[in-house]
Amino acid sequence: MQNKKNIPAKDTFRLILVLTVIILVVLPFATTFNEFLTRVVEGTGAYKPIQSTFVPYLSSIAVGILSRLPGLSVSPYQFGVIVNGVDVRITWNCLGWQGYLLLFVSLIFGLRGNFKLSSKLEAVILGFLGTFLVNIFRLVFTAALVGWSPGLFVILFHNYFMTFVSILWLLFFWWFSYRYILEEKVSRG
Repeated sequence: MQNKKNIPAKDTFRLILVLTVIILVVLPFATTFNEFLTRVVEGTGAYKPIQSTFVPYLSSIAVGILSRLPGLSVSPYQFGVIVNGVDVRITWNCLGWQGYLLLFVSLIFGLRGNFKLSSKLEAVILGFLGTFLVNIFRLVFTAALVGWSPGLFVILFHNYFMTFVSILWLLFFWWFSYRYILEEKVSRG
């Protein structure tokens, strides 16, 4: 006789395995598409206000965090940060717009239910704040890796591993939102 308590655990592990396979298959296409979108936006010049407004702000946040990490000598410069003598350029494309795009698309589909407006707003705020923090983590950790161990690993972390982190964030965000934030509207009648 089969133990029914193990069935949900098996289903969960199968789901995680399937998601991992899908992510591994899609990752090269997502990276290529990202490069294409970046070139299109840079061709229009529409990024310049974002570059001049947000990059200095995020660079100062990165310097504030990096200066507290061991083994790093950090200072700001016009286009980013200097970590252990290496210029780490931060551009508009480093701000994580891809994560916000994924969040936005997921919000369109994820908030379709019959939820209270206040709980939808809470979920949206959590989504944007969490995505912001994930992007700060990506900026800081990538810059720290430059100082600790420059090389191919930095590129792999920046271009590939952080995609996994972003997807994991979205999975956690939706689990948390459905479990603790989003409230169904009560129908009267």
